[in-house]
Amino acid sequence: MKQQDIQEFLASGGLPRSEAVQAASAPDLTALKRYQEIKELFLSFVRVMATAIEERSLYNADHSRRMANCGERFVDYLNAQAAAQGLPPPFSSAHKRELLVSIWLHDVGKITTPLEVMDKAERLSEAQKAAIHNRLKIIRLQSRLDYLEGKISAAQRDEVAAQTKQTATEIDRISKAGFVTDEQLAWLAEVQSRTFTDEDGQPCSWLEPEEYVMLCIRKGTLSKAERQVMEHHVEITDKLLAQIKFSADYANVRSWAAAHHEFLDGSGYPKHLTAAEIPPEVRIITILDIFDALIAPDRPYKLAKPVAEALRILQKMAEEEGKLDVELVRQFSASHCWEDSGQNATIASLIE
Repeated sequence: MKQQDIQEFLASGGLPRSEAVQAASAPDLTALKRYQEIKELFLSFVRVMATAIEERSLYNADHSRRMANCGERFVDYLNAQAAAQGLPPPFSSAHKRELLVSIWLHDVGKITTPLEVMDKAERLSEAQKAAIHNRLKIIRLQSRLDYLEGKISAAQRDEVAAQTKQTATEIDRISKAGFVTDEQLAWLAEVQSRTFTDEDGQPCSWLEPEEYVMLCIRKGTLSKAERQVMEHHVEITDKLLAQIKFSADYANVRSWAAAHHEFLDGSGYPKHLTAAEIPPEVRIITILDIFDALIAPDRPYKLAKPVAEALRILQKMAEEEGKLDVELVRQFSASHCWEDSGQNATIASLIE
């Protein structure tokens, strides 16, 4: 096998043709075998990291796998569209493989994210909910004692009982809600203003300050401090991938994976990159990441959105908010790449 043949093999990442194999000398075949072993070793590392995340939080592994499925079909769609217009494909086999490895590794930093933050299903912790329910129960019992001692009427006792039960139900609902409305915020403020007298004769609020703050989180279940912990995973992704000496074929994996929460308007994180600093590959990963997060059926803290609604959100983020690439969002919507083709992306398939 000529040196040029070996270089073409390394550049394509594919297997040599049978006739080339037959003509190859033993040293050439040894070099090719060694190259394949090195590539498989690297992809084994990718598999290890994805498995580690899966063991910690199942939805994260499914998230990366769905993104890889969707991303591969989207890249194929972009190549097909280019071919239909007589243009060269935007993604070669090596380029596509580099993007897919970036997708598989984009959330590797979550291996250090505390599970109580990553999988937090409600605004309130279990301990906080238990404390509130116990407090409301005490208020009910106190009202019964006040009635028995003639301090309040039966109607007042019943009103307290109904009010505390309704408060417990509504707080549980708000704790799990995807979004807290203005009306709910006003109601929470009113509950916070209610007081009762404890066993020491001291006035106490129905809600502790920290409980009230957590329930007033507008969107999602995380406080500002918890969100900062969650967002730190991209910096950990960058730090972990910085320890790998990537070959030329995967030179962009680190930068692409670590930038998947950046937005074109500079409002993303961690570096607040702007459009001029965000390459097409990162723009694609960001779209895939947001779309899957919206439609994911297995997130512990929110319900899945229909595909049509998720696409409308992407369109709004692109056309109205300037966060996403308008043309890529348009092509993503047209591709239907999220539809199940019967083929699942596997890390091993990247070797082929």
